[in-house]
Amino acid sequence: MNGECYFCRGIVLAGEADDLVLDRHGDHRVYVHRECAEGHGLVDEPTDEEGVAVTCPECGVAETH
Repeated sequence: MNGECYFCRGIVLAGEADDLVLDRHGDHRVYVHRECAEGHGLVDEPTDEEGVAVTCPECGVAETH
């Protein structure tokens, strides 16, 4: 599952640590580089060892990655 970053239009590779695929909510899939998501204020600080919350830029729902 590879795609185009929602923000910079660069390639997002699903298996890369800093590339995120937001697909656990709704009926859409959003590809985003972690750096781009952080730059737009969509990444929350980690609250536990589960990961960080990333907010979908399309609908506003947060996913943990």
